Amino acid sequence: MTFGSGGEQPARPATGAFEFGLTPSSQREAGQGGESPRRNRRRRSGPDRSVVVRSVVIIALSAALLGAAGFVALSLVQQSEQEVKADSAAFCADLGTTPGVLTQAGFGWPTDVADLPATVESMKAYQARWANLAKVGPQSIRADLDAVATAAGRIAASVESSQSINRPGNLEAIQAVTSKTDIAAWAAKYCS
Repeated sequence: MTFGSGGEQPARPATGAFEFGLTPSSQREAGQGGESPRRNRRRRSGPDRSVVVRSVVIIALSAALLGAAGFVALSLVQQSEQEVKADSAAFCADLGTTPGVLTQAGFGWPTDVADLPATVESMKAYQARWANLAKVGPQSIRADLDAVATAAGRIAASVESSQSINRPGNLEAIQAVTSKTDIAAWAAKYCS
């Protein structure tokens, strides 16, 4: 074929479109630019090996990180529990002098039949004991210990001022306070 310049033009491949060199190198014919043709590589079926290795490494590192975080958290909880137990030592020792006091009505509220001065003295001794426990007890139950001591002080003052003893009413009043505290649960957990 000849064109306006009169010279022969090289033959083009019959693709029906212009060739701009966009054909992948694996599909180019041999001989262009002195390159040997690339073999058509067949891709193996299944997942790419590097993706699998990376996934396994990421999963293993994540599991190790979660395990380490869990171990640290467990260690911190155990350490905290030991500190609370140590902080409860004086409280537990005092409760140990009267075994079973937390299972008694009103945590050992004095219900013995005695005359007025002896009854008021027993009530004041009860109040003093719980006030002392409020001072030496663990911080998280000091409010409960103080509530028992305060209620005992009010009842003793009421009996002393009225000069009459209402044993069932007094016991009911102290039980209304002791039943709402966490003292027994705390002692069961940290004093055993």
